[in-house]
Amino acid sequence: MLGATLAGIAFSNASVALVHGMSRPIGAHFHVPHGMSNAMLLPTVTEYSIPAAKTRYAECARAMGVVDVSTNDDDAVAALLLELKQINQDLSVPSMSDFGIDKQAFWSNLDIMSEQALASGSPNNNPRIPNKEEVIELYKAAW
Repeated sequence: MLGATLAGIAFSNASVALVHGMSRPIGAHFHVPHGMSNAMLLPTVTEYSIPAAKTRYAECARAMGVVDVSTNDDDAVAALLLELKQINQDLSVPSMSDFGIDKQAFWSNLDIMSEQALASGSPNNNPRIPNKEEVIELYKAAW
């Protein structure tokens, strides 16, 4: 409950971004819990977003203790991506396939899911704002 409360306070102050916008359609179409689909997407969307806010993502790596304060931004964001993937592995976050999502069904819904993700408005809060084709490619990469 404390974690959920802190998360709620955080996104009430800062809003949500691309991960959440892309997560909603996965839940709606394939019944994946929202937190799980967020975790599935986080490494991929973070990697996409880094070029627009490298210093901020490097600061996240430093704040998480993944690297020390003297680590340059390039090394810090690389370590951040590795850490996000490791956290997913440690927490047994499944791939979409391992969750049981049918690949053909997923691919068939990419167009509508990307439209729904963008319509949520959340992607507009992301450091790097994608277009529909980029959202489709991100879904494919996250698969």
